[in-house]
Amino acid sequence: MLISLAVFYLLLFGSEPIAANAINILLVCFIFSNFIPISTVLVLKRMGKISDLDASQKEQRIFPLMLGILYSGIAFLILTYMNANSLVRGLMFCYMTNTIFTILITRYWKISIHAMGVSGPIAALWIAGFQFPIPAFFILLAVSYSRVILKAHTVLQVFAGSISGLILTYFQLQLFFV
Repeated sequence: MLISLAVFYLLLFGSEPIAANAINILLVCFIFSNFIPISTVLVLKRMGKISDLDASQKEQRIFPLMLGILYSGIAFLILTYMNANSLVRGLMFCYMTNTIFTILITRYWKISIHAMGVSGPIAALWIAGFQFPIPAFFILLAVSYSRVILKAHTVLQVFAGSISGLILTYFQLQLFFV
């Protein structure tokens, strides 16, 4: 989730012109893509709705993911109202739609949300002109490798999450926001 905040920051402050309300937009991004989701996971863990902070049992992932769709949808509407730049709105939109895709897959298979959550923002940065494939690849590789080493996913699950995040985000941004 911290990667999303860094990417929103780069999209807002990494190129000219910087919007007058960029700090407020970043705050909305932080609240809806970091603070509320992390707080929700902590509350769900405390209530016993999920067994661990990763919601590693695929059956326990659906409810937090549905809440994530709600949070991203609300944020997208707020960002649209605030006239946030198209890639910021687009990335938030992709968090919503990619999560819908994740829920559909999760019913049958445990795709890596972590890998998807890293690769999607990489696609957004690429479109924005931040084309640093080697550092991006190493970050994605580190996250993917850690998920396999921790026995949270198989290589195929992290590969599928990585490719899905890249492709889905890239094409949605190209079709609707660029």
